Amino acid sequence: MLGNHRESGVRAMLAHGRLVSLVIDPRLLRERPEIVAGRVAEAVDGAFGREVPGEEAVPFVEPLALARELRAVRADLDVRMARVTASIEVSAAALRAEAEVPSGVPGIELGELFDRLVEMLETIGGVRDDDVRGRSEGLVSAVCAPGPRLVSLSVAPRALYGGTRALGERVTAAVNAALDDLDAAVLRRRAEAGAGTEQIMATVAELRELSVQRMRTYAQGMSAMMAGIRPRS
Repeated sequence: MLGNHRESGVRAMLAHGRLVSLVIDPRLLRERPEIVAGRVAEAVDGAFGREVPGEEAVPFVEPLALARELRAVRADLDVRMARVTASIEVSAAALRAEAEVPSGVPGIELGELFDRLVEMLETIGGVRDDDVRGRSEGLVSAVCAPGPRLVSLSVAPRALYGGTRALGERVTAAVNAALDDLDAAVLRRRAEAGAGTEQIMATVAELRELSVQRMRTYAQGMSAMMAGIRPRS
């Protein structure tokens, strides 16, 4: 995701969620540090909300909405599987008039897998991170919030020494450090709620293995049933 924004003599450019360059009009350094900080912050925060035309945005999936969809899918799947099993049982009953057919049609239970996946999505969706903040301290200090967005930026008078290039580098480093701190804080919040990346990946891997096992068992049961059909002597 790229973005750039020009605001009152300041041009900020972002790439992949990080500030990559900051061009400051030298005349701005004549202003007080708080004025400089305010204009720089406006440019940086404005860049967060802009996209380069033509670049595809990564689609966002809302976990709670997906959980609701999966509940509907599960209900539909239960109905379909019940119909399939009933159809096989009808066919088996008709065959029993002329052949020996093993009793009991094997079934497959996928509801538990859906339930656990829905539970995981609801856990992810239930984690609030809007109050999480990322911070950096120094001659230039920054505070960032999820979005991302720049909540505040402060510039010490000494940060203005060395010209606009040095100031731009300091602001860039401070904002990116705050963004890194924000990412770490969000991950900690999610891990504490049971929705950390490693926890999610472990659950997905477990559910994938369980689904393969259930499908294999079902296929074996159907094969055994078909193999057990014998003509009546």
